[in-house]
Amino acid sequence: MELTKGVWLTWEKQRRNKGMSDALGWELHEILCEGGRVQRYITSFLRTVKILLRNKPEFVAAQNPSLLLALVVVLLKFLFGYVSIIDAHNAGVFPLEGRSKILCAISKIIQLLADVTVVTNKELANVVVKNGGRAFVLPDRLPEVPRGIYPFSFEAKFNFAFVCSFNPDEPFNEVVEAVKRLPDDICVYVTGRYPKGISRDELPKNLVLLGFIPDNDYWSLISSVDAIIVLTTRENCLVCGAYEGVALNKPMVLSDTSIMREYFSAGVEYAFPTADAVKEAILTVIEKKEKLQREVSDLKCRLGERWDSMITDFKSYLTSIPERS
Repeated sequence: MELTKGVWLTWEKQRRNKGMSDALGWELHEILCEGGRVQRYITSFLRTVKILLRNKPEFVAAQNPSLLLALVVVLLKFLFGYVSIIDAHNAGVFPLEGRSKILCAISKIIQLLADVTVVTNKELANVVVKNGGRAFVLPDRLPEVPRGIYPFSFEAKFNFAFVCSFNPDEPFNEVVEAVKRLPDDICVYVTGRYPKGISRDELPKNLVLLGFIPDNDYWSLISSVDAIIVLTTRENCLVCGAYEGVALNKPMVLSDTSIMREYFSAGVEYAFPTADAVKEAILTVIEKKEKLQREVSDLKCRLGERWDSMITDFKSYLTSIPERS
């Protein structure tokens, strides 16, 4: 099989898909449909089948989530005869944080049927193997910083970006309480579409909800701030915002988990998801900003070299799958 005959499928837009598909030389198909859930699923399924019929790929990679897309890809391989690769995020391995027995059972079936499940760390790989699947560890590729970024305008002396999607694993309320305890000359800008139930009037003045902002504005923000905050309560999760922070040589406040400390090992202040811990981490970043910037610059070089080696190993792994099947 020729490794060039591959496609990468996703039913949502996520930065990891582009980094992975570009490195493999595969065409990325972002199938983004509007309408109600049932209508979106039907339209997305039909477009997926059309892509498979048109391209006749020998390798098909799909992001999970969507759980349904991943299931479609591992089942249609028996009809089309391709090698199926599932790029499983945390929510793909543990749907709804593991609370749904039905969705978890479907996830295990996908892991069992996929020729390989790609995950970002060893802990998730161990789960896949335990479920009877085949796993390959490959973290995100450091993103390329787009050109034409303009300076973001600030009024405070020190400015932080809190990269947030307002998912249940992100301790937004704790960050709010932390900001309340900070001096007024420290401002935190929060990205992401926030729930309607959040009242701006109840937030401290030095915490700014930006809501959803276009990609160019987002890059302008995170390239202009003093540091980036990305927090999750998930133990085995490497967050996208941290890769972006490294790409920009930015000091960061990250969750104090073993996987974060192992991969993002420099230029970082780690914090447990409590208001006091987040507050202290922010203050420490300000105090050690220049030192942390030097550290994260060195980390960027190390992670880039490490990823280049890992993607080379992954390509070799993919070409050997038909021989092992």
